[in-house]
Amino acid sequence: MVLQRCFMVWCMSVVGGLDCGVDALAHGPQSAAPSETSEIRAVVEQDVSWDRIEWTERRYKVEAIGFKARNETGWDWWGSDEVMVGTEDSKGWTVSGELSGVDTGELYSFDPIRSCVVAVRAGIVVLGKTSVCDEAGEPAPLGFGVELWEKDLFGWHTGFCKALPPGKDLHAGPHCADDGSGADFIGRARVDLSAVDLEAVVPDVGDEHVETVVLSPCPTGEVCSDGDLPDYSFTFRVTRVRDARVELRSLLDDAMHRTGARSELEAIVTGLRALRAPSPRQVEPNLPR
Repeated sequence: MVLQRCFMVWCMSVVGGLDCGVDALAHGPQSAAPSETSEIRAVVEQDVSWDRIEWTERRYKVEAIGFKARNETGWDWWGSDEVMVGTEDSKGWTVSGELSGVDTGELYSFDPIRSCVVAVRAGIVVLGKTSVCDEAGEPAPLGFGVELWEKDLFGWHTGFCKALPPGKDLHAGPHCADDGSGADFIGRARVDLSAVDLEAVVPDVGDEHVETVVLSPCPTGEVCSDGDLPDYSFTFRVTRVRDARVELRSLLDDAMHRTGARSELEAIVTGLRALRAPSPRQVEPNLPR
């Protein structure tokens, strides 16, 4: 699981998983000679004034509101769930502390102001306590994953995950959602919000949208049995914050540094190839409580 390994998969993909060449931009006939490709590339790179391109982009943040145990793990009459919540986004991951005494039908509410999921301030953060949003927000598209784990007092060790300090401008939790002490997997969900999705629900600065997703009880790559599986939902809030003025030059410099791209065009191609296709999610209507 991504969160189980403290977002190591994400780190590896940023460092070494993005390799592409500028030649991908040559959209001419397949029979074009290498010299023609190089000439096209040189003309484009020389004619584009990267320093003069800027625009105003819409920014957003995502905060956790809470979760509901629609059906706790195991038998309802045998104790309660001790839940750990983890999230991951393009700039890192967060994790909560142990949330004890969760029974079937109960809601657990986070303080949204301290439960940022997307646009998290850099550093080590704890969901519900110190995970605060950077008010500059993030541009569309937005995407994040969430996983819930239930801590057991007894059980087989699944492999302790040591949390490494986050890199510059990144965020991370102090420990993993699955801390290796025999925790049981509760559920996961992936949320992807395109620019079109966001424009539909938060068209103006200050607008908020609350959404609840149902978590899948199947770990990635596994097939669930027909037994009494846990059933949880997760509720989050999307807010449109103030627009930001963006210079393309600064974005390209950052992308070239992070990906090792040799030119501006190669950095753009690298970003395009890394785009994630939207994944369907099971959304619950937010009815009055």
